[in-house]
Amino acid sequence: MSESLGESLQRAREAKGLTLDEASARTRILPHYLKAVEDNNYAKLPDEVFAKGFVRSYARILALDEATVIRQFDESGGQFYAKRNERESLKQKLEEEARQKKVNRNIVVGMVGTVVLILFVLMGRGHERPEPPMPVSATPAPVPALPAPAPDGDQAVRSLVGQSEVERNFSGALPLEGVIPDGKKKLILDIEAMERCWVQVQVDQAPIQEVLLNPGDRTRWKAQERVILTLGSAGAVRVFLNGKLKGPFGGRGQVVREIVFAL
Repeated sequence: MSESLGESLQRAREAKGLTLDEASARTRILPHYLKAVEDNNYAKLPDEVFAKGFVRSYARILALDEATVIRQFDESGGQFYAKRNERESLKQKLEEEARQKKVNRNIVVGMVGTVVLILFVLMGRGHERPEPPMPVSATPAPVPALPAPAPDGDQAVRSLVGQSEVERNFSGALPLEGVIPDGKKKLILDIEAMERCWVQVQVDQAPIQEVLLNPGDRTRWKAQERVILTLGSAGAVRVFLNGKLKGPFGGRGQVVREIVFAL
């Protein structure tokens, strides 16, 4: 039976009368590594490239053929290192699979947590009661009763009834002062327009009359007991009652409603 690599190296060292410590001093290799080589215990040696270097240096100080020693190392130690490399590769593969499983597990946990959170939010919204709509009043807001302006023109009259109580409408010849009421009509209301103005008048119990006065227009109403006057621009007219100037009732553009003249 042929000697193993370790036995050959041990026999050669002893033949030279060297101890392990002396061989270690010459090769600068730790004694326990040289002992592992002589025992063929490759498990205690470092990686293959370092172990092969140890064997080459050991063979050199023992005056052995380095090529023959390295061939023996490849034959004996090569199988061990091949299996160890295979084990290391398998170990790395298993570690990588375990790491990937951990990553996948974390991803699944994160996705499940996200889904649960979304469901929780959606369920919470489903239980929220919508606020009731604000009640809408069925009664529309009141609209001012002011009429739209009549078309432009030198004279414009809009009346709900006839102008029987108006004398010589828009006549510049009407006297505005010193008017004496007659026996039947005790109130005489004269209006002179200095600017364009809308006027509304109710004489006694008669229907309401409306006129649009242009600058310079004058108009007169007669009543027995009462006259109710509304001005679209109080500062645009002068108002006379029985020849006496009244007012002023307001400024330009100011609407003044239901000015009452009565006995």
